[in-house]
Amino acid sequence: MDTVLEARGLTKHYEDFSLRDVDFDVARGTIAGIFGPNAAGKSTLLKVLARQTPVQSGSLRVFGLSYDDAEQELKNRVGYVPQEPVYYPDKRVEWIARFVAPYFSRWDGAGFYALLDEFKVNPLKQVKHLSGGQKKMLSLALAFSHGAELLILDEPTAGLDVVHRRALLDRLRAFVADGDRTIVVASHITDGLDEIAEEIWFLDRGRAVLRENKDDLLARWKRIHFKDGALPQAVEDRLLGVKRLPFGSSGLTGEYADLRDALAGPLARGDAKVENASLEDVLLSLIKGA
Repeated sequence: MDTVLEARGLTKHYEDFSLRDVDFDVARGTIAGIFGPNAAGKSTLLKVLARQTPVQSGSLRVFGLSYDDAEQELKNRVGYVPQEPVYYPDKRVEWIARFVAPYFSRWDGAGFYALLDEFKVNPLKQVKHLSGGQKKMLSLALAFSHGAELLILDEPTAGLDVVHRRALLDRLRAFVADGDRTIVVASHITDGLDEIAEEIWFLDRGRAVLRENKDDLLARWKRIHFKDGALPQAVEDRLLGVKRLPFGSSGLTGEYADLRDALAGPLARGDAKVENASLEDVLLSLIKGA
């Protein structure tokens, strides 16, 4: 496996919050999704990965290199989009491009303006007249246009309408399609990102509490619908978030393989039904159980 990001024991302390002992590996050509509630530490982790903030302890290597030894090279190869982009408000979009371009050895001006056109961002507008969604699209256009091999994206779909969100998801898929480029994306909601992420991280209160391949994760997690009294009590007791409804009940399990035999009878009688859980179901269950 060609590892693009390798982090060990990353720790960052603030007065009222700490990111603690986070280990992180991302393989080339993948999309890694970091999910969790607000204030879980997602933005802090991404800032650390993009060298926007220092850590108190731990090590980080990107493309096998350290920021301490190769910061300029790495910042040419990494595209970072923060949750809330900050620009000179009185400057036009085209000025922002001219200001940014000299910092990147592989800047693609034609590609940048093509993306502005695709994203419906007027290059002659002052930044202060852009909507929140347009500012996010400007940041994405900048990140896509300097030849980055790794994109680090914080809440990239926030503030986007359904059309722009779908277009962005398609573009992110295309970005990694050649197997040479990689994305790390963080969000407090799945918002379509669950469709494209292959590796799932769940962060809560500064700690990584889940790290798993998405297909393996969803194979374990199922939603069980059942008639009241149809399941052995020991099985029902192991279900999470059981909801009582007029025509039956339902609950989640992250241990489906362990319950399969006990569910065989109710399933055969038609007293129970199993369906795939969504990633959102899983994450909400983890939040409530944390």
